[in-house]
Amino acid sequence: MKEAESRNSRRRFLKTSGAVVAAVAAPAGAAAEAAQEGPSLSLSLDLPLLHAFAEAVLPEEIGAEGVRDALRDFVTWMNGFEPVAELPHPYLSSVEVQYGPPHPAPRWASQLQALDLLAAKRHGSGLADLPVGKRRELIAADLERHDAGEHLPRPAYAGHVAVGLLARFYSRPRAADLAYGARINAAACRDLASGAAMPAPLATTEAQN
Repeated sequence: MKEAESRNSRRRFLKTSGAVVAAVAAPAGAAAEAAQEGPSLSLSLDLPLLHAFAEAVLPEEIGAEGVRDALRDFVTWMNGFEPVAELPHPYLSSVEVQYGPPHPAPRWASQLQALDLLAAKRHGSGLADLPVGKRRELIAADLERHDAGEHLPRPAYAGHVAVGLLARFYSRPRAADLAYGARINAAACRDLASGAAMPAPLATTEAQN
């Protein structure tokens, strides 16, 4: 998104909605690449539709390659997600075993399908065939009806696929590098000798990709 649009839309993207039944479509293009990297995904996600959705939701500045990379990561994360997993025990606050959320993919898939149907009814074509600006309008309007608070949750707890996609994207070290225009590499440890040095700036082409 452009900077001004990103500021105005951030709050709208932190919303939730629910739906029920998922649709399946054969993956193509970048979505096919994502599916090949995560062949165990059998959760009814329409991957080509997810790719078109990601183009509208993710920051415009990351470019087409950045969208493909984020989509591959998102699908790989979903493939490896364990539903209702036992959580680390909160020894000091509870003796009860706690469990994580169910897999979010079926709910997210139904939301993608609903947006695709809405696009067809309002504009005469599916979401993927609309200009990016029209896709953003539909997604923002869908989120506007629901309030999920001011902060991105952990991806698996996101009620809406847009929030889940953004939460996963911004949890990655690459997002911090792009935000600051420098090789921060947030997931790595720095030794004492290099601790005081400023991170090296990203090259212009690297920042765009």
